[in-house]
Amino acid sequence: FIFVARIVGVENTGVYFFAISFTTIFTVVADFGMGPVFTREASRFPDRTNSYFNTVFWSKILFGLFAYLLVVLFANILKYPETTKLLIYISGITMFFDTLATAFNSIFRAKKNLIYESIGVIISQSTTLLIGTFALLNHWPLVWLILAYTIPSFINLIYISGFLKKVYGVAVRFAWNAEVFKIFFITALPFALAGIIGRLYSYSDSLLMSKMLTAKELGWWSVPYKITFAFQFIPVALSASVYPVFSSLFLTDKSSVGALFEKSWRYLFAIIFPVSFGLIAIAEPVIKRVFGPEYIPSIVPLRILLISLIFGFLSFITGALLNAINKQKTQTSLMALALTVSIILNLILLPVLKITGAAISALVSNFILCMVGFYLSTKQVNINLKNIIKYLNQTLWPAVIMGVVVYGLSFKIHYLATIVIGGVIYLGLLYYNKVI
Repeated sequence: FIFVARIVGVENTGVYFFAISFTTIFTVVADFGMGPVFTREASRFPDRTNSYFNTVFWSKILFGLFAYLLVVLFANILKYPETTKLLIYISGITMFFDTLATAFNSIFRAKKNLIYESIGVIISQSTTLLIGTFALLNHWPLVWLILAYTIPSFINLIYISGFLKKVYGVAVRFAWNAEVFKIFFITALPFALAGIIGRLYSYSDSLLMSKMLTAKELGWWSVPYKITFAFQFIPVALSASVYPVFSSLFLTDKSSVGALFEKSWRYLFAIIFPVSFGLIAIAEPVIKRVFGPEYIPSIVPLRILLISLIFGFLSFITGALLNAINKQKTQTSLMALALTVSIILNLILLPVLKITGAAISALVSNFILCMVGFYLSTKQVNINLKNIIKYLNQTLWPAVIMGVVVYGLSFKIHYLATIVIGGVIYLGLLYYNKVI
C-alpha cells in the first residue's frame, strides 16, 4: 500500500482504496454467518464435521453469487464512475473466492489447527505483493492492483481445499442436507446480521466520504486507515485461536473461560500499547518520509486512529467471547449501537472536520464497542477485574514512558533509530514490572 500511495498519487489511491472497501462490505452477505457457526459447531461435535461441510460449502456458493449481484447493483445505483465500477466488479470476484476459502478454513479452526491457513495467507499475500509491485513499476492500469488480490485468492482456494482433503479427508461433494441448512441458517442469522453491521461499522465512513468528500480527501484518509488496519492481524489471529476454545470450554469447563479472556487481554495490552503510543510519537516523520509530503493531512487522523486501535484490539476478544457462548444476539445489538453512533458522528463531523471528524467518530464508537462489550462479558463469565487492572498497569505506563522518549528523540535522530531505542526501553520496563 505504501508503494501504491507513492506511485499512483493521492486521488488514484482514494479510488483504489474505496473499490476494495466497497466490496468488503458485501463479504458478510457471501458468508451469511455460516463461517463462525460452522467453526463453533464443528469444534463442539467433531464427528459431524463431514456432514456439515458440504451443506455449508454449497450454501456459500449461493450466498456468494447473491452478494456479487448486490455489489454490481449498488455500484450502479450509487452511480460511481466507470473506472471505479470496473475495480469494484473485479474486487467482487476476489470476495467470492475468499468466502469459499473460509468454508475450508472453518474446519481447520474448529480442530485448532491454524498452520495451513497461515501458510495460505503468507503465500497469497506474498503473491499480491509481487503482482502489485510489478504492475506499479510498469505503470499498468489500476485494475491490475485489484487483480493482484483476485489471482492469489483463487490460488489460495485451490491450496486450502487440497490440504483439507489430504489432512482430514474432507472434500467437496454434491451433497445437501436441508435439515442442516435450516438449523445453520436460523443459527447464523444473528451472526450474519452482526457481520453486516460490523462491515458497515468498519466501512460506513468510507461510503459517506465517497459522497461527501473529494477523492483526494479519501486518499488522505486511506493512509491512516491502512496503517492501523495493518495491525489488526494480531487480534484477528488471537480471536481465531481462542474462539473455538471459548466455545468448547463453555460446555466442558465454564470456569476456565474467564481466565482465558484475561490472558487474551493481557497479551493484547502488551502488544497494542507500544504500537499505539510508539506510532503516535513518530506519526509525522512516518507520513512525510514513507508516504510523502502530499499526505501531511493524514497525520492528525492517524494519531487519533492509533488511540482508537487500542479499543478496537480489545473488542475482538469481547466479540469472540460473546459469540462463542451463544450471546451472538447481544453482540449484534452492541455492533448496531456502535454503528449508529459512528454514522451520526460522521454526519455531524465530516462536513466540519473532514477526515479528522471520521477519526474522532471511530475513536468514540470503538470505545463504546470495547467497554460495553467488556461489561457484558463480565455478566456472562467470571472475569477477575483485579487481574485486568494489574495487567493494564504493568503494560500501560511503560508504553507511555517509551512514547514520550521516542517523541523527544524523533526531533533529534532518524525515526527508525527511535523505534529501536523505544523497543529496548519498553522491553526493559516490562522486565522491571515482571511482565516478562
